[in-house]
Amino acid sequence: MTEAENKLWLQLSRGRLQGWKFRRQVPLGAYFADFLCLEAKLVIEVDGSQHLEAERVHDAERDAWFAAQGFKVLRFWNNQVLNELGGVLEAIAQQLTPPPNPLPQGQGGPGTVDDQWMRHALTLAQRAAAEGEVPVGAVLVRDGAVIGEGWNRPIGLHDPSAHAEMLAMREAAARIGNYRLTGTTLYVTLEPCVMCAGAIVHARVDRLVFGARDPKAGAVDSVYDVIARPRLNHVVQWQGGVLEEECGALLRDFFRARR
Repeated sequence: MTEAENKLWLQLSRGRLQGWKFRRQVPLGAYFADFLCLEAKLVIEVDGSQHLEAERVHDAERDAWFAAQGFKVLRFWNNQVLNELGGVLEAIAQQLTPPPNPLPQGQGGPGTVDDQWMRHALTLAQRAAAEGEVPVGAVLVRDGAVIGEGWNRPIGLHDPSAHAEMLAMREAAARIGNYRLTGTTLYVTLEPCVMCAGAIVHARVDRLVFGARDPKAGAVDSVYDVIARPRLNHVVQWQGGVLEEECGALLRDFFRARR
């Protein structure tokens, strides 16, 4: 991604527009949408130059195709995003009504249900640290009750798949007697990797809440984009950054002690 695309993505995925669950580099027919909000049928394009005739013709063809599929297109130039980001965000916001699927009451802010469950996951992460494992904890909740929990144990179990999320989902599936974990929310202190994100989709988890982002292997929006691809047969709602500083500090302290 270009510098302008990265700058805009940070605002779409973490700022006031996060609730719309924009995706990046999404394949649509013969084209890729730079950024896509499926719920609002909105495509956002960031282009390098507005002066080249060949680019203008190509843009017109793309826009016509998107429009035929029912998508509205907003196009911005690199310099607009880099120098006039506030105006770009305002133009995007004007195309959106209040976010679909708002968070249930009591979730998504300091002292709320999400915070409480994330703190539970943090206690599990501390168990992992005490066992010499990378401190990540996860708890799976349905109807306000824990149905599965886990902490990183690949070293202790001699199992490369024994990540916190995987163990929480395994316990929950065994407890309810079903590999489909519908109606659940998974809380995990670190953004899931590709393996765990894929399992979350296959398990039909409704919602994912994570703490710290993983800039090296995160598969929600940091490195890969797995769980909310519109082409998948199940799209997981997600929220990142809950107790992010505390979750990140636990990881930093763990690795600092081993250097």
